[in-house]
Amino acid sequence: MSAESALDLTATVMTPENIEFEYRVAGPFRRFPAFVFDLIIRSVTMFGLFFVFFCSGISALFPFTQTFGAILLAIGYFFFDWLYGLFFETLWNGRTPGKSVSGLRVISTDGRPISAYQATIRNFLRAGDLAPFASLQMFTADAPPFYWIPTAGVAVLCMLMTKRMQRLGDLAAGTMVVIDERKWVPPKLKLNDPAIDRLLGEISPSFRMSRTMLRTVALYVERRGRLPVSRRREMSALLANALMEKAGVPPTTDPDLLLSALYKREYDAQWKSNDKSDAFSGATSIGKDQRSQVSV
Repeated sequence: MSAESALDLTATVMTPENIEFEYRVAGPFRRFPAFVFDLIIRSVTMFGLFFVFFCSGISALFPFTQTFGAILLAIGYFFFDWLYGLFFETLWNGRTPGKSVSGLRVISTDGRPISAYQATIRNFLRAGDLAPFASLQMFTADAPPFYWIPTAGVAVLCMLMTKRMQRLGDLAAGTMVVIDERKWVPPKLKLNDPAIDRLLGEISPSFRMSRTMLRTVALYVERRGRLPVSRRREMSALLANALMEKAGVPPTTDPDLLLSALYKREYDAQWKSNDKSDAFSGATSIGKDQRSQVSV
């Protein structure tokens, strides 16, 4: 493995339309703050529940809890930790509170959103990823011989040995952790080409693109002016050929014009709507200022 490939933290996903998308893969150091944030939430919640359980007198109704309290705590934390990840990653589209704060997201290796089954598998195997566990006696000889301190050696080793930085749970579930780029804003471009305007009328009104494809088209349109003609033709053909039939345009349509027309149809109306909203807000603000001046 060359030094260049060893430092490559991007994962390429091929869609059924034979189009490639790249995701920035999150390595161990990028995932560590998210893990710590979620660990704090889980630990505080779990110990809070056990504190209420034992201090409220409820534990007196179950005598075995006093004898096996430590064992029940370990088992309870395992299931809570599993359900925590399963709940948030399924409902929050691959995000937990820690991942959301750190700008990370779990997706399938084929680029699709994570399913409940995948979330179940990857979180169930978290205990294996945290192995080997160190004993509390590392810090004090008087501590009980419980191996509760995770070293995450298995997880780190798996990440370093896989191209997509996957831990054991990710390999079993077919998932990977990527850097979430939700804050991306499409470029505001004005396309005043009559050929593009004519092509807009030929695109099927029912045709819709996925959010990922919309972003890809927007990035192409933003950079097309800086590309050589040959490179522009190559890239536009790669993207547009899979869209022509679905868009309802003739196969002889110029790929570059089609991508530009799709961009303009999607975003031009959005920019106009935003401009009208800004203008209305400005007019409202001016009107309020004028009324306040008259009242004075």
